[in-house]
Amino acid sequence: MAILELEAVEKSFPARGGPPTLAMDRLSLSVRDGEFLSILGPSGCGKSTLLQIAAGLMAPSAGQVRVAGRPVTGPPPEAVYVFQQYGRSLLPWRSVRDNVAFAVEHRPGMSRGRAREAADVQLASVGLTGFGDHFPWQLSGGMQQRVALARALAAEPKILLMDEPFSAVDALTRLDLHRLMLELWEKRGLTVVLVTHDVEEAVALSDRVALLTKRPSTIARVVETGLPRPRDAVEVRETARFLELRHELLDALLTRGGHAA
Repeated sequence: MAILELEAVEKSFPARGGPPTLAMDRLSLSVRDGEFLSILGPSGCGKSTLLQIAAGLMAPSAGQVRVAGRPVTGPPPEAVYVFQQYGRSLLPWRSVRDNVAFAVEHRPGMSRGRAREAADVQLASVGLTGFGDHFPWQLSGGMQQRVALARALAAEPKILLMDEPFSAVDALTRLDLHRLMLELWEKRGLTVVLVTHDVEEAVALSDRVALLTKRPSTIARVVETGLPRPRDAVEVRETARFLELRHELLDALLTRGGHAA
């Protein structure tokens, strides 16, 4: 069953002194309830634009987006967007606990004390027990991304829309965050849509990988990974199926530039 659907979505941007630039051309994609789907594509093809349209942060020029069967006309309550620049999305004047509490403190009947208790529960789930009184700037990049994840989870979303959330950390921290992401996804039954430029990341985490074409982008193909669940983000990289998919997707991106078959 699809929880998120993009149907014949187009996006054009105005150009000074000329016709509009078509960035997305009749793109259609269905995301299954509870799956982990990654979106890959050539640089500049509009991966982040697609995610912002899915999140209701940007209106399509044509076509329709639906969440749980309802048309999206603004940010849907079921979805939370996790930004690439996690450091900029955190409030530096707020403690880590209060950054996470921000996701729930405006709910009707939610006291400040209850919001902070809820924040501590989410911080524990991402391995940050004891860091609630710190400020974001006192934490490493990987820890700041964990705070951003905890804040997203505090909103109790059904869908996480993630825009290259692991691209700004070092390789070891990225693998550690991959393991955390798989653990959270499996425990909570989330639907995750991840935009990434990293083929290995997409294969290691996902049930399916959607490959975009060059601009104006559309879906070239959607690949089922067929990798087992539960899985370890490091061990899976040693399997024959992982290596096969890595080669296939890299070849599509580098040799054919993501052109539709």
